[in-house]
Amino acid sequence: NNSLLLSYSPVWAHSEERPEAAQPVISPESIPTMEELYLTGLHLEQYRHATFEPETYYLEGLRRDPEDSRINTAYGLLLLRRGLFSESEKHFRKAIERITWKNPNPYNSEPFYYLGVCLFFQERYSEAYDAFFKATWSNAEQEMSFFYLAKIATRKKNYSEALDFVNRSLIKNSHNMLARDLKAIILGKLNLKQEALSCLSENLEIDPFDYLSLFEKSRLD
Repeated sequence: NNSLLLSYSPVWAHSEERPEAAQPVISPESIPTMEELYLTGLHLEQYRHATFEPETYYLEGLRRDPEDSRINTAYGLLLLRRGLFSESEKHFRKAIERITWKNPNPYNSEPFYYLGVCLFFQERYSEAYDAFFKATWSNAEQEMSFFYLAKIATRKKNYSEALDFVNRSLIKNSHNMLARDLKAIILGKLNLKQEALSCLSENLEIDPFDYLSLFEKSRLD
């Protein structure tokens, strides 16, 4: 039998030019524009640079323009991640002042969302509610803003309102497991046991290791 069983054609590698080596960032004072200061800070945060601090670039930007919305938001978020809630709040409010200078409903509502987060963790829930509601103006912030609104409504035992909010959050991302868990809990609070169990079963199909769903399911079964 002369049937061909295997064939091979070598692929010759072509030498390609090496990419340029990364260039070290320059000092904040030497960077000419606000945009480059902002982007340098983001770059350093993204790559968790070992020898340069993003904070110095944000602070140089704020020295030049204390109300710059992008840098106030970025620096506020840096402080928020460090757990410095009251300090970060000041920068989000500064950013909001600038972005609402001409337009009460700005294109980008990111500072409203992060303001809501830092107020939430300060347990100032009424103020956080207003900030999150405002943040839902723009598409990008709707998923998490509605999720936090659902959490606040749940704390207040306004379960019907909470269910509406969490459903809106899940429209934006149906695989947000924390939102799915919260929905199941809310359904249980509304005495909708079968709907809650169905929701929990769906959660565990998506993520069999979702411990919140496992706990809630064992409680309701």
